[in-house]
Amino acid sequence: MKVLETEEHQIAVLIRRIDLLLSKARRNELAHLGITPAQSGVLHFAQTFKTPCTILQLRQSMGRSNSSMVGIINRMERGGLIKRQADSQNKKYTRVLLTSKGKALYEKAVNLSAFVTIISGLPKEDKRKLKLYLDTLSEAARKVLEEQQNSRRKIRKGEDSASSKVAPLSPAGRGKRARLSNITKEAFV
Repeated sequence: MKVLETEEHQIAVLIRRIDLLLSKARRNELAHLGITPAQSGVLHFAQTFKTPCTILQLRQSMGRSNSSMVGIINRMERGGLIKRQADSQNKKYTRVLLTSKGKALYEKAVNLSAFVTIISGLPKEDKRKLKLYLDTLSEAARKVLEEQQNSRRKIRKGEDSASSKVAPLSPAGRGKRARLSNITKEAFV
């Protein structure tokens, strides 16, 4: 049996296709507000954290690299959607606060929901099962990723005899791995 013909591969392709379609639908509905899905995510987390969130918390919640997150924050600050505030307890941290313009845009963005329109066609029991299956797949993917990261660490430290056969990750690869390991279970907005 060819790899492309396995049920697992077909499911993986289908999940990726759904992800792309959902992402494109979200991008399209946010475009008329003049923001990206990433900026919508910042608005969401900055509004819903119990205290003003730090850039580090945003990075971890959204699975972004530091440079990517700082770029998003800079653009949003220039657009008057957020403002930065030094953390009163720890000067190393910067907190992100929504401006009144950012709060108004958050309210508009949160009420747009291509996701709801797309998923609402499923019967309630199917949605419950789908969530359970996706949670299971998400946990399995997280475990595989964690094992891969641990294997890479061992190779970099020379703990694996096959270390000469596998090239270490580039700095860009390490950044991507760090972003993926910090992704939370919260849904992206």
